[in-house]
Amino acid sequence: MALSKDVYRAFEDVVGAEYICDDPVIMPSYHQTEFAAVLLPQNTAEVQAIIRLCNKFSLPFRPVCTGWTGKFAKGSLYLDLRRMNRIIEINEKNMYAVVEPYVISAQLQAELMKGGLHLNVKGAGSNCSAMLRGHGHLDQTTSGDDRNHLAIEWVTPAGEIVRSGSLGSSDEWFCGDGPGPSLRSILTSAVPPGVTPGVFTKAAMKVYHWPGPAKFPIQGVSPNYSLSEIPPNFMARYYSFPSVAKMFEAENKIGESEIAFELMGFNVAMVAANITTSNEEEEETFRRLSREVQGPGFFVIVAGNSAADFAYKRRVLEHIVAEAGGKSLASLEDPRLEGILLCQCIRISASIRETFRPGGMFSSIPVMGQRDLTIQWAIGAGKAKEPLIAKGLIVDDGGAFFGWGVEQGHLGKTEIFCKFDPQNPEAKAAVEAWHKEQSTRAFKERYFALLAGQDEEIGRGLSNYHIWWNEIQKELDPNRVSPEGGALV
Repeated sequence: MALSKDVYRAFEDVVGAEYICDDPVIMPSYHQTEFAAVLLPQNTAEVQAIIRLCNKFSLPFRPVCTGWTGKFAKGSLYLDLRRMNRIIEINEKNMYAVVEPYVISAQLQAELMKGGLHLNVKGAGSNCSAMLRGHGHLDQTTSGDDRNHLAIEWVTPAGEIVRSGSLGSSDEWFCGDGPGPSLRSILTSAVPPGVTPGVFTKAAMKVYHWPGPAKFPIQGVSPNYSLSEIPPNFMARYYSFPSVAKMFEAENKIGESEIAFELMGFNVAMVAANITTSNEEEEETFRRLSREVQGPGFFVIVAGNSAADFAYKRRVLEHIVAEAGGKSLASLEDPRLEGILLCQCIRISASIRETFRPGGMFSSIPVMGQRDLTIQWAIGAGKAKEPLIAKGLIVDDGGAFFGWGVEQGHLGKTEIFCKFDPQNPEAKAAVEAWHKEQSTRAFKERYFALLAGQDEEIGRGLSNYHIWWNEIQKELDPNRVSPEGGALV
């Protein structure tokens, strides 16, 4: 749907002729959906003006930061936020950073490390927006982003500017809940639809102590990153255990002792993906490592604030692992491979390799809840894959699932993959059925799972959430111009 000349000119007056485009040759470079136009606002005022015009002309819009995700309505306006790329503030004393949407996690992390700080980089990777909410490799010591978002500046779908928490009363960014209006449950919704209508234009993120060097010693180029040296008082290891129960026993004690900088329940397929640079090398490495481990395992990073602190944490770790019958994967004690894993899992460049592995497309089910119970759920989901593997419909990756503790194990996430050939309709249908069946089981067993197409059922299980959410959306987005604001049922 093309914009009329008058409508186009109205948006052009907001952003300038250089930052609006409806050229049918250019727009497909953004997405396969047919957009009315692409706009590149520079600041909050321009975003607000654009959204008000969208309401005036009944045009849907979709803001995009670094572009990993998104469903786009045909004929909508694509708001490319790449010009909003400033780190507004790093407050070392009060330990927060304020960013615009196009600041990526790698950029912010590099600046924070100069001052002895770091942040939760989400599992999607350091190339994604630092404002992205979610969970990732560093959850053990930095929690998830529903806990790390502080004050937020938000342009609603009606074009109003809302400044949440302390920002709304004192122009300070230190708190998302007050003094001032608290909208945390709307702004960082953890249940479907899981997104907030409108546009976040600035957000404050909680940051944490970083015991490592001011400049991370990365060398090499993608996908062959490594470290020029292991930072002092850092260590990375992979331990395997005789059983899931023994693995969780060790994981739980590590959380209680608070000695791990990072703990990720990687499976061997993911480890192989992170230390190789080609599909052929990865497959060979996966087969070799599968023979070296005794069972399920996890990856752990220890980071000491001093030599003495590091020595203590290492002794405690080795004692806990030995009590649970764990064994270190000797291959990964090689300093070169250790450096690769430290690089991949602190800078979070691991996700591309560990997720998009050879073997075709993948389907994934993430669940949140009590870690030991989500592990038992994942074991069941893995067993449900076995008939599909036997039929040759999905790739045999050892029944692998993975997960990790959040906040030293107070919460947990577990996720399971299912790889298949998307060109095989039988495989695609079988995986879709597996995904629906196991996601429904997770919900019925009272875990949080990302369920598609079952929003009303989820709502009934969460105090009629879907009804209340729809009522809120009617108030926030009366003209339905923000796709995220659509009704749930």
